Amino acid sequence: MKKFFPSKLKKGDLIGLVTPGSPVTEKQLGEAVTKLEKMGFRTYYMDSVLDEYGYLAGSDENRAGELMHMFTRREVDAIMCVRGGYGSIRILDFLDYELIRQNPKIFIGYSDITAIITAIYQQAGLVAFHGMMGESAFNDFAVDSFRKILVFPTDRYKYPYEREKNTGNNPEFDIYTISPGEAEGVLIGGNISVLDSMTGSRFEPNFENKIVYLEEIEEKTYRVDKMLFHLLSATNLKQAAGIVMGVFKECNINDKPSLSLQEAITGLLKPLQIPVVYGMPFGHIDTMLTIPTGVMARMDAGKKSLELTERAVV
Repeated sequence: MKKFFPSKLKKGDLIGLVTPGSPVTEKQLGEAVTKLEKMGFRTYYMDSVLDEYGYLAGSDENRAGELMHMFTRREVDAIMCVRGGYGSIRILDFLDYELIRQNPKIFIGYSDITAIITAIYQQAGLVAFHGMMGESAFNDFAVDSFRKILVFPTDRYKYPYEREKNTGNNPEFDIYTISPGEAEGVLIGGNISVLDSMTGSRFEPNFENKIVYLEEIEEKTYRVDKMLFHLLSATNLKQAAGIVMGVFKECNINDKPSLSLQEAITGLLKPLQIPVVYGMPFGHIDTMLTIPTGVMARMDAGKKSLELTERAVV
């Protein structure tokens, strides 16, 4: 399938706010508007952005309709999710991927939004982005990454590294090489539990020859082990070119006796004999990189580096 790149953002552009997963409060929505306006963007949302249907932000049909409205409304320049939670996977069958292909726009979110990012790329060929949402911290590091990828793109971009403050005693924030080596390939990935839930469906991610980026939060180590093992055994993750892992926040949690998070993921990934690095600054953390699914990249696990080798926007 032909790959499509969305247009870059510029000051004054209109960003549509959506809630494809769990519901948000008026306060969360208002804070998202304030943050984006401070960055120089305008915002737009439908009344349905505040809908609630139990743990979902409205019915599946309405959440999908809200997202499609943003893609097809000409005035909207980019689309940002206010939050994740749960529910994105439920709307994948309701999205019109041909219309999305005809209206390529920046779409950005993370965590639960992994499902939509992956589907948009694989079904429509549109590059989509794992990065800040409306409820994110919008600190200098995260905003700078957002701007470097989406506003001021360059032909090559090497991601910076910054360890989150006050995490010196937390091994979840350590950065280390699991298997050294270099790899090149298209980026794809996101939240492990979401990718795992897509396995066996028509939206199952294709990892072959890709650089796969992975993150997770609040899962005991044995559950991370279980989901990662399932992805390795049920998909073509073993055929990835390389794996870049973010910060697995609150995942080094164990009942004794146990394996540490590092022991568990090393035991599963080192035998693959492909480059693997852990601890890059993305995931459910404040110091968050913006990572495009569908863009060519190069990694060096030994040097703990990741570089885009093409622009993600035009």
